[in-house]
Amino acid sequence: MRAQVLQRVGVVAALVVLSGTSGCGFVDALAHPEAAAEAEATLAPASVAPAVSTPEPPQPKLIVDGALTTASGGTGYLKVTVGPVRTGLVPPVPHISDCPMDGPSLQYVPVDFAYTAPGLAAHVAIDRGPATPADAGAVAVFAESGNGLETYCDDAPPLPTRDKFWNQMGAPTVTTYVVLDQAVTPATPDGRSEVFPTLQLRISDLRVFSDQSQQRGLGVGALSVGAACADDPDAICVPLG
Repeated sequence: MRAQVLQRVGVVAALVVLSGTSGCGFVDALAHPEAAAEAEATLAPASVAPAVSTPEPPQPKLIVDGALTTASGGTGYLKVTVGPVRTGLVPPVPHISDCPMDGPSLQYVPVDFAYTAPGLAAHVAIDRGPATPADAGAVAVFAESGNGLETYCDDAPPLPTRDKFWNQMGAPTVTTYVVLDQAVTPATPDGRSEVFPTLQLRISDLRVFSDQSQQRGLGVGALSVGAACADDPDAICVPLG
C-alpha cells in the first residue's frame, strides 16, 4: 500500500512539473513584453505588396462616324479614327525618305478610314486651326500607298498638305499619316502632342468605284460624329483630335 501511495505522489509531482513548464512561456512573456511582441511580428505572415496596375494603351479616337450616300440612293457608312502620337519616327510610307524631314524631330498620328463598301477614294488635306500655336512646325499629310509606287514631296519644300487615296485592293481600312515637323527640339524634348488636336482635317471628293471607269460620287449624309464643311456639303471638315 505504501508503494501505491508513493507512486501516486510521483504522478502528482510529474503533473506539477509539466504544468509549471507549460506556463513558463506565458510568465516569461509577462516579464518581457517587448521580446514577445518582436517574436510575434517575426512569425506574422509577410505583408503582400499591392499589385502595380499597367496603364491602358491609348485608344484610337473616333472623329468621323456617319453615312455616305450615292446619287442612286445607296448608303454606306464611314468611320475615321486617329491613333496615338508616334515620336521620333518616320511614317511607314514608301519613298517618304525623299521628303525634306528629319526623322528624330518628327511626330505623327495615323488616321484610319474604314468604309462599309470596298473601293473608297478621297482627297485629304491638313491645315492649321485657330488654336494651332504659331511656333508649331510644318504639318504634312501622306496617304498610304496601294502598290508602293507612289512618290511624295515632288514639289517640296514646302511639305505636302494634300494627298489622295483610292482603295484598289478592297482593304478594310486605308491609313493616312499626319506629320508635325520639328516637334522634338531641345526646348520640347518630348515633342508637341498638344498640337495635333488643333489641326483641321478636310475629306473631300469622296467616291466609290470598282475600277477607274466605274466611279460613283458620294455625298455626306447624317453624321453622328463630325460635320460637313461649311463651304461644301459633300466634304467633311473636323478637328484632328
